[in-house]
Amino acid sequence: MVAGGALALIGGATHGDLPDSSGDAALRFLADHPAYALVHFLSIFGAVLWVLGINGWQATRRKATARWLARAGGHTALIGAAVLAVQFSLDGSGAQTLTAMWTESGASETGLETIAELAPELLVGVALTWVMLLYGLPLILVGTSLLIDQRRVLGWAGLLIGGFAFVGGFALAIGAETLPDAVVFGGSIISGSIWVIATGIHTLREGSIRV
Repeated sequence: MVAGGALALIGGATHGDLPDSSGDAALRFLADHPAYALVHFLSIFGAVLWVLGINGWQATRRKATARWLARAGGHTALIGAAVLAVQFSLDGSGAQTLTAMWTESGASETGLETIAELAPELLVGVALTWVMLLYGLPLILVGTSLLIDQRRVLGWAGLLIGGFAFVGGFALAIGAETLPDAVVFGGSIISGSIWVIATGIHTLREGSIRV
């Protein structure tokens, strides 16, 4: 959980804000970001690691209801991580391939710029799905599990962060732009990853105290 959350944070911090004003601006940004695909794969590995951690973590809960909620959160997060892997593979490797084609002499720049402008709009639904299923619902379920086990600070933090990610993602998905998409994505990834790291550290300390 700690390693996965840290990788997700690094991936989010080094991703950058892809311009959406035009395809030309997006491709220029990508041409100046040679590690764009690597950043996305770091984020994928990070998500997979902390989701595996959450799925093993449920066994540490004392009460049966808490274990069930944690298990449900872990299974939901697995689906979210799978969706993220698909979208980030397309966004990372696909965007880098598109940029390489754009920089070649004689390339059809107008057509490639149109694709670069449309691609993020076409994938936004997939992105919002993993926000809700990776950083939204799982944190709500696991946060509730922590509350049942009397871990109030982490529990309430999980509920608040998960609620923000789920409601914010759902609002954008249905066209109710109450918050900018950068706030929803960035806020969910950063706060969710920090929460995962904190939960992992707390579990390590809890285990050492029991030993």
